[in-house]
Amino acid sequence: MRIAILATGWAGFNDAACRLLAARGVELLVVHEGNVQDTAYASHGVASYATEHLWSGEPADGEISRAVAAFRPDAVLMHSWHFTPYREAVKALPAGTLRVLWMDNVWRNVPKQWLGRAAAPVWVRPLFDCVMVPSDRTEFFARRLGFGEADVIRGSLSADTTVFGSDVRDGSEIASHRRFLACLRLVHHKGADVLAEAYRLYRDACTTEPWTLQVAGLGEMASAFEGIEGVEMLGFRQPSEVADLMRSSSALVVPSRIDPYGVVVHEGAVSGLPIISTYLVGAVPSFVQDGQNGWVVRSDDAAALTTAMARTSALDADRLGEMSAVSRSLGSRTSSAGWARNLHEQVEWRLADLRRNR
Repeated sequence: MRIAILATGWAGFNDAACRLLAARGVELLVVHEGNVQDTAYASHGVASYATEHLWSGEPADGEISRAVAAFRPDAVLMHSWHFTPYREAVKALPAGTLRVLWMDNVWRNVPKQWLGRAAAPVWVRPLFDCVMVPSDRTEFFARRLGFGEADVIRGSLSADTTVFGSDVRDGSEIASHRRFLACLRLVHHKGADVLAEAYRLYRDACTTEPWTLQVAGLGEMASAFEGIEGVEMLGFRQPSEVADLMRSSSALVVPSRIDPYGVVVHEGAVSGLPIISTYLVGAVPSFVQDGQNGWVVRSDDAAALTTAMARTSALDADRLGEMSAVSRSLGSRTSSAGWARNLHEQVEWRLADLRRNR
């Protein structure tokens, strides 16, 4: 089987899952943009398990179509549906090629999405046989674009569980670190400024020794944390380093204004961390249960985030240990290996049906 992936970015969790997919005997073409802003990933080594086609700026006319045609895939997975060079490549596929839309956006009831819904019968559905989604929230959107129940491949994203994860964590160990961790691009939609204000308020309100805050990430809003006592700015960290940080922290904070999915939530769960997250993070319903392993608060509300942080740092070791166990349990619902197995099987089944019904 040969699968081409037309990606808009490439992160460590993508690499881990596709490496395991290749280990199942699937031949891969990975097409993606290099040098994504506000990241500094070490080389993923895609070329060691797949054919890799990198582009930057804007691909040359016909560049992507030629790369895909030369690979002769049985199936193509395409991130989003807007990027013209990718659309052209999918349109040029011969009959009998499975065309999969890989989306993670969630329905927010905004005018742009209503426009997309109106255009979907001519702009989206004719181009794809099925859709792959990471969460129920994204499936809700996909169904409004015209995809039916049987057209959905569920579970399209997973943390890199070859790197992230933890053995059972004792509550006393978690409590001993007295540290919040945030791993994010320091930009507006990720809520970097909201986190900075929330932590400042938390420090001001604490009547006991406050927990510290480690921030891992790059971006234009790094200056929002300047002068706030207790903050340690770590810059960009590679996935293995982030995994180590999670195993030595007390709670994960995810302050996004909007995040279609947020793999970091799954990473925190498999690492056994209590999790504080804003509502508009797509992974939250799968991995955070209020009062059981953390709390979900309103997005773009520093005061609400402050309250949840204060509530978490006041917990005793037994409660933190209970939350850690729930996080690990919820995190186990998917994995890199499970992603690879499910995608392999889904493409096999759907490709057979497609070719049988030609």
